[in-house]
Amino acid sequence: MKLNQLRALVSVAETGSILEASRKLHVTQSALSKTLKELETNVGATLFVRSSKGVQLTAYGQRLVAHARLIGENVRRARDDIEEMKGNVVSEISIGVTPVTALLRPLAEILSRFRKDFPRVRLRVQELRPNQLLEQVREGTIDFGITSQQMPPDGALDCTSALRMATLVAARKGHPLRAERSLQALHEADWLVLDPLSDPNTPFVQLFARHGIEQPSHVIECSSMSLALAMCSQLDTLILLSAESTSSRFMRDTMDFLELDESMPERVISLVTRDRHTLPESAARLYVSIVDALRDYDPLNLPALKP
Repeated sequence: MKLNQLRALVSVAETGSILEASRKLHVTQSALSKTLKELETNVGATLFVRSSKGVQLTAYGQRLVAHARLIGENVRRARDDIEEMKGNVVSEISIGVTPVTALLRPLAEILSRFRKDFPRVRLRVQELRPNQLLEQVREGTIDFGITSQQMPPDGALDCTSALRMATLVAARKGHPLRAERSLQALHEADWLVLDPLSDPNTPFVQLFARHGIEQPSHVIECSSMSLALAMCSQLDTLILLSAESTSSRFMRDTMDFLELDESMPERVISLVTRDRHTLPESAARLYVSIVDALRDYDPLNLPALKP
């Protein structure tokens, strides 16, 4: 397989048309068709079929496109890394955060300092749900992510644990259940969760499973932290927040944090990438700076995580 063949396949997948793909790649239709035919011969499988709706990928084509995009991204990043070493181009770093890790106080300071030290580097930060963040790391569309979710075993990902953080049950000031100390007493309450209920690695699912209590049935899923907090202020919903929330004056003024007798699951804040050793120099420095800062930080003074 050649890079130009993989680029051609990706272009056809994105445009859904040989004609549009040829225009995008600035080649003739016949030349593009020949390239795609050579690729099919090379892999020994039909990669797409033509229909009245345009070009549709087969199962083989869909799988190869995923690999082609990853290869193309790797090539681009390798080229940018070498050019960055030469000082010839302005590189770009893309990182992902979750709704929980976006609130970490050291993060804004580190990113601001990095911006001053590397003014020519374009920095792009996206807030994503944990599953979306891992997907984009795997696809190579972000350099690395900072996640609050328990990491599933995955040999394709490079993960560095940086911080353990307590999980707390919170409710609006004056909530009728604010004095309860038993998790069982909260079972019938209305809950609001930031993570999908289908994910067994979330603190909410783990909390009830750990203590042998059936998962509550009155649950609202909301991936937006700001909207979730606004809803909590107007509804008698309970929500799981990280210990970082207690460092915010706004949170202390508007929320009560319940003290339960049961143990609470901890969140492990981790940085995840495909391979930290192949990150461009500037991205690698940012990665290390974030890990070092988080290992020295904990709002509730839990033992720091060390290498």
